[in-house]
Amino acid sequence: MHLAVDGGQSQIRARSSQSPHVATVPGLSRLEGDLTAALVARVAQATAQLAVGTGPLERVALGLSTLPEHHEARLDLLEALGEALPAAEIWVTGDAVTGHAGALAERHGVSLTVGTGVACIGVSRITGARSKVNGDGFLLGDAGGAFWIGRHGLAAVIRASDGRGEATALTAAAVGRFGEQEDLAAHVHSRARAVNDIAHFAAEVQATALTGDPVAVAIIAQAADELMLTIRAAARVIDEGAIPVAMSGRAVAAGSALHDALVARIEADAAIELLDSAGTPLDGALRLAIDGEVHPYGDAITRWRRPE
Repeated sequence: MHLAVDGGQSQIRARSSQSPHVATVPGLSRLEGDLTAALVARVAQATAQLAVGTGPLERVALGLSTLPEHHEARLDLLEALGEALPAAEIWVTGDAVTGHAGALAERHGVSLTVGTGVACIGVSRITGARSKVNGDGFLLGDAGGAFWIGRHGLAAVIRASDGRGEATALTAAAVGRFGEQEDLAAHVHSRARAVNDIAHFAAEVQATALTGDPVAVAIIAQAADELMLTIRAAARVIDEGAIPVAMSGRAVAAGSALHDALVARIEADAAIELLDSAGTPLDGALRLAIDGEVHPYGDAITRWRRPE
């Protein structure tokens, strides 16, 4: 049996190779205390919800948006996961890698996953060269992701309130979600999971953009521009003809304002071949767990094996 975990900032999802059932628990951002302890607890909570039977657990693969930066910290995380999960092997990597493994069955091209943050990686079919772009966290990166969109939407509401910006229908949406307009900033800053709550406001920005509100339309257009820059930057390692690109994630779901804006930009670039995504980052994590093959991701995956 194999397990897969997709660890995001809004939610953490898990499934086994024995069942299509997906267990979901709240996600984590880097500001929520001891990240290793919290991740292990959430992963254990999610996997406990799965009907995994009694067979041996061969391998667990995790793709995390909050992957520890340093190798030693990743090893510490793996050791802690090994104490919590009865697995023979545990692999951990970033969600850009599991997003790529899920979206592109041939494991080359550019995958873009847009959720609370952004995960994008390009892989050359010929050389195996990799390029990871954007996805640097909500403070310094993730441009075009749901947190980025939600934050720009709330900032536009505040600017409209104090006279620096134009009136927008986003104001009513923000008041409905967070409270009185005059206290909006205080309400948002006092939230226990502010990153998650701001990211969820992106859905309001997208819906408002579809009504033609100029402020919301401009935010979505800028987000699409940022994501297009991300795709082009990741594609720099690919020089073998048309660039396969697949995208996934709730923020770019079909029919959303961001999906339509980004697809229009992609289709206007003759060098890019837009593919249907073969799967999600959770699917990618499960493929890695079942296949047991790290190519072409190499040292982007940190592995742990239980001592004999």
